[in-house]
Amino acid sequence: MDKTQFLNELGVKLAGLEPEERFEILADYEEHFAAGAVSGKSEQEIVFDLGSPEEIARDILAGRTEEPVEEAYYVPRPIASKKRSTGSKTGIFLAMLIPNLVVYSLLLSFWGVVVGVAASTVGFFLTPIAFVLDVILNHSFEIYKLFAVIAGLGLGFIFLVFTIWLAKVVLLATVGYTQFNKHLMKGEKKHV
Repeated sequence: MDKTQFLNELGVKLAGLEPEERFEILADYEEHFAAGAVSGKSEQEIVFDLGSPEEIARDILAGRTEEPVEEAYYVPRPIASKKRSTGSKTGIFLAMLIPNLVVYSLLLSFWGVVVGVAASTVGFFLTPIAFVLDVILNHSFEIYKLFAVIAGLGLGFIFLVFTIWLAKVVLLATVGYTQFNKHLMKGEKKHV
């Protein structure tokens, strides 16, 4: 049973309630699905954790005089998929070993680029300190150095924006590929 089926069935079971109250209850359960999705759960796992809509409706209506509306048709629940065996997981691990080594090596090198660009950004932002130290220690003020410092600060801001963007892209790629591998090992149909 997926989210839509769950919410539809719960809405039918709570048909005796006022529409506003039913809407609030269904909105609460939609929030459960959103929170579960953020934590990486599938809709089927969330439904399993919540329980059946019939039981939920019975609990909600227990203190009231309304009884849950009985439905005239049977909705079969999907059979939970079996988890992969240890041998199957080992085979998948061995099959994915070389691709994972290649992809994670590339991701590691991209993280190296992010660190390098971030270090350059810090260097550009430190140029005013170097300029002030040069003026104090050498007792000489040269205007071209001041313009170089201003240009360095400008480059620092450009590199800062680029560093943030690059870090987000590499983080999304790393998390996405790791999630793909996790779902592949678990045997879930939906990979990302």
